[in-house]
Amino acid sequence: MQSFILFLKGFIVGLGKIIPGVSGSVLAISLGIYEKCLEKIVKFIHQPKESFQYLFPIFLGIALSIILFSKIILFFYTYHKMSTTSLFLGLLIGTIPSLLKEKIHLKKFNYIYILIITSILIILTSKVSLNEFIITSNKSYIWVFILGMIDAISMIIPGLSGTAIFLMLGSYTFILNLFSNPFNDIVSLIAFSLGFIIALLILINLLNYLFKKHPKITWNIILIFIIYSISLLFMQIPWTFHFFSIIDACFFFLVGLLTTLLVPNE
Repeated sequence: MQSFILFLKGFIVGLGKIIPGVSGSVLAISLGIYEKCLEKIVKFIHQPKESFQYLFPIFLGIALSIILFSKIILFFYTYHKMSTTSLFLGLLIGTIPSLLKEKIHLKKFNYIYILIITSILIILTSKVSLNEFIITSNKSYIWVFILGMIDAISMIIPGLSGTAIFLMLGSYTFILNLFSNPFNDIVSLIAFSLGFIIALLILINLLNYLFKKHPKITWNIILIFIIYSISLLFMQIPWTFHFFSIIDACFFFLVGLLTTLLVPNE
């Protein structure tokens, strides 16, 4: 029964990975499995059986969720972009209250540097335009490798939405197609997987250390990434100022917001 519950939680985290602006790791925190997952991965060599029993159903749920829902998400994002993006925005904003209450304790001066750093990140990202590099010749596989690293970073760092970054970089459709048809382009799959695994191994140990040694600073950095992801997603909304379109967007935003607020902890 516990394995099935872990599978379902992994399935929800997997949805967070493919929905723009939603952080799978934040959902993992909300579901009460994030820190334990980090611990089990770090201890895998020394406690392989116990770690495998805990991690396998979670990663199986994540993998199946990504494979099954990538095409569905792509369809709705393509043909109902404003409503779908508003839903995603609500899902991400809904994760903030629980983090502020349980993990992040801000002082007044914290708001200033958080705003400054987030603004710098947004400006830097908005200046990046790599669509031509992604499409061109033999260098494209290097970029797919980098996308794998970005995906691992977004998976491990709570609040950082890889899909929001993929949208900004013009790579979101490519990633969804790769996820939904993983064996159509084996070379890209291998390049993506290598980048993902390398970044994952480095970051897990680094983040595990930071949580133990510098928890307050780490959670403040996480809040910066959450605000950053929200800003990126907000910039992606194709605003249509018609009455019914606005009502529709507000409705889906509220659905997303309430859905994430009601995600139960373990």
